[in-house]
Amino acid sequence: MKDLLNIIIAERQTLLRGLTISFLLIFPFTFLPTIINNGWALQPIIQRAPYSSLYAFGFSLIVVIASVLHNYNNLVDRKRIFDKPAFKKLDFYGRLCGMGSIVNELETFLLGKVDKYYYRLNIIDPDLKKFKVEIIPLIDFTKNENLKVILKKEYNFREDLLVGQLINLTEQDLENENLLLDRLLILDKILTELRAVSLDINEYDLDE
Repeated sequence: MKDLLNIIIAERQTLLRGLTISFLLIFPFTFLPTIINNGWALQPIIQRAPYSSLYAFGFSLIVVIASVLHNYNNLVDRKRIFDKPAFKKLDFYGRLCGMGSIVNELETFLLGKVDKYYYRLNIIDPDLKKFKVEIIPLIDFTKNENLKVILKKEYNFREDLLVGQLINLTEQDLENENLLLDRLLILDKILTELRAVSLDINEYDLDE
């Protein structure tokens, strides 16, 4: 409950903006029954306005509450998985994205360094029994145009917003504390051999 209240407090301006946008989108449609029955007569529309406002506000409030609960449950699922030994062994820093957005969901991800490179780890569909862990090395592709092609062709990397790998895991798999560490060490070695250039990251910023 405390975490839920913290989300509401931290995102109060976003929630208010979402409530306003939902109200403005829904409000005109609440007049449809009146318009169908009476046409565009002004008097019935004016009489309908208070009820329309109430209906639109109530529905918008339900949408916002459902969004908050969805985000909360999503964060709880991610935290439970991130507490597994395989993630704990990495000792990465937790980060939150999606703050201030009425379109994107709140998501937590991990960020840290294994040997020479930093990695961003994210969980896709954490509420499923078999989910995907996204591994994104934070490297500079602008200094090596062929690197992206090699990683996609030979090491099953994919390109979405960022270039990374997707691996299928279960929570039981993550009981093995060395599972992710070993995989990242292998990837670190591959990137080193390919002479990948790490992005410039201030490690002190990660402690904030």
